[in-house]
Parts: sequence; structure tokens; C-alpha cells
Amino acid sequence: MKINTLKSLLDPKVRGVYYKDLLLLFKNLTQVDNISYFQYETLEGVIPCIYIKSNCDFKDIKFVKVFISAQHNEYSGLYGIINFLKHIADDKINLDSIINKNQDIFFFPIMNPYGFLNPRQNNKSGYFLKNKTNLNRFWRRTFAPEHHLSKNDNVEYPLPEHSKYVKKILQKYWNRDKITISILDFHESSLLEKFPNHLLENLSQESISYKFDHWLKEGIILNVMKLYKIPYYRKPLFTKCIQSIDHTHINLTNKQLELVYEKLEKYISLNSGKLPFYFCYSNKSKDFCQRLSSVVYKNLKDILWETYFPSFNHEFHDHGCFVKMSDATSRKNIYTIEVESKKHFFNIFNEYQKSKSDPKYFDKKIFSINQSIKLAYESIKEMIALF
Repeated sequence: MKINTLKSLLDPKVRGVYYKDLLLLFKNLTQVDNISYFQYETLEGVIPCIYIKSNCDFKDIKFVKVFISAQHNEYSGLYGIINFLKHIADDKINLDSIINKNQDIFFFPIMNPYGFLNPRQNNKSGYFLKNKTNLNRFWRRTFAPEHHLSKNDNVEYPLPEHSKYVKKILQKYWNRDKITISILDFHESSLLEKFPNHLLENLSQESISYKFDHWLKEGIILNVMKLYKIPYYRKPLFTKCIQSIDHTHINLTNKQLELVYEKLEKYISLNSGKLPFYFCYSNKSKDFCQRLSSVVYKNLKDILWETYFPSFNHEFHDHGCFVKMSDATSRKNIYTIEVESKKHFFNIFNEYQKSKSDPKYFDKKIFSINQSIKLAYESIKEMIALF
């Protein structure tokens, strides 16, 4: 990402013009044989789609790879897709090596045009659809309406045009369950920075009374214990004193916890300036996701936080996101995964003010964003190569 691109993202007044520039960019990057661009007009704006067609006949298609980004105000996937297409246009990626592999590929780089065009305070800087719902809560009901849990997914709202559009594009592949469909959904989370710092500030003071009220806090501690080979004998490691409460406590002695805290301090210090991330999977997609995340982590180890767990099971949530969709449907050969990395635009308006007051803002922000874009690009590249 360059400074002018970041300035366009930070200023809501120019988002409309910049969005048109992005659509034109997609058109220009797809002026290549076997690559097509089309767009879907919704009441909330234009949803762009890029299609890379295999050289083989439809009856011989074995794989479909799908990449979804910008459901929220999270744009690493968008620019990872742009970089991937630019690499093809510049012959840095051999298109023949992709289209001769019996696979079709789809990119949906901006799934939520309303959020992109309207980064307002009352929609979390572009997080929600126009009716203030979260697009990433409708996918289970879209693709697996027969599943009993789908009946809990935003049932008070009709299915958005966005999710129905993706289903329509994939329907002909979906109807042939011998075709493997793999979907990677790009997201960002502010918790990846918030929780390590929260643990560092509070875990030592509260000791064994500390409340682990989120699975990721548990994951951070378990990651540190695995990396530094800290043994524990009381199992499970995290326990509830009462089953009805919404938090756990760590099942260690004070002495063990002191060692964990010491290593947590070291871990955070050593990983300063690197990109926090994780992939997550459903039961069906576990093997595929673990293989992908391990390869991506190995390739980008110099810029990513050190981790024992490049991927996690998405069992910590039960809602209608893409990951949960694959377990809900009875269709075979469907793998859905997400990648989460550092959140860059949690509050566009605060970021805009920082850009005006901090002379080092653009250098720091662009460095951080480009790490996330590298993660997205590498994930795309390796998933397309993975069978």
C-alpha cells in the first residue's frame, strides 16, 4: 500500500471516487485470457467479482477456490487480491500453472460496498450492512437452510442480496458434489493486539483469580506454554468453578503462573513489530486449513508472530459465518476457513485524526498494513496451489 491509497481510505469524503477507481482497476487487471470481470448491482452498491476460468471443460472441473474480503471495514484481503492480480498481469505469476489445474477461481474483493462507501460512526466505521446487520452471520442460512442451527441465524432479517449472489455464482458447482469447493474469508480483529496487552497488564496482579472471558486469551497463554515447553499437570488447563459462568480460571499453581507470566513478557517483547494472526476452520475443513496455515506460516515466519497454533477450531462461536457453513451443510467436499490478522481501521475517524497529528503515522501504518497484505497474498497463492 502507498500513502495516497491510505489517504483515500482514511477520508470518507473521497471514498466514492476511490471506489470507482477500484472497480476500474479490477476491469484493467482482468484484460487477460481466462480472466473475467463482472459486477452485481445491489441497492447497497456494486459488488465486484473476478473469475479465473480453467482451461478444461466444465465436466472436468475438480476444484473451485473462492476468496471473500471486505465483509467488514477490513481490507487486507482486498489488497491481497489486487496484488495477486497485479502479479499475474506483470507475469510474476504464471497463469498457465493455475488454469491447467482443473480449477475455477473466484474473487469477491469487496462484499460490503455500503460499508466501504459509508464508514460512519453508527456502523462501526463501515462494519455493517445498510440495515445494520453483520453480513458474516448469514452464510449458514444461505447455503444450509435445512440445518436446525441455521434457523437461529439472523432470522428476523431476510437473506441479503450479497449472500444470495455468491450462492448463485457457485450453484452449478454446488450441484455437483464431486467438485471440491474451498472458501477463504479474510478478516481482521483488534483483539489480536488488545488481549496480549491486557494479559500483560492484569495476569500477574490477579494471579490465579484472573478471569479468562474469551477463548483467544486462553489461546495466547496456551501458545506461550507450548512454545516455551512449560509443563502442566492439572487438567483441563482452564476450568470453570461454576458451569453457568462465562469465564474460566487457569489451573496452575502460583509458581507455575509466575513462569508463564515471565515467558509471556518475553514472547510479547520478541514479537514486537510482527503481525499477529490465526486461521480458523470447521470440522470438515480442519485438515485443509492446517495444511494451508502451516505453509503460509513457514513462508512468512519473519513477519508473523511466532505461534505453535497457526490455526484454531472455530468451535468458540456458533453463528452463521462462512466457517460454520461447511459443517451445517450435508454437501461433501466443502472446506470453509477464515484468516484473522491485526485490525487497521477499527475507528476510521480516530485514524484520520492520528494521521493529521502524528508525523510518523503514515510510515507506521503502511508498514503494518503491508504485513497484513503479504499474509493475504501468500494465503491466496498457497491455497490456489493446494489440492
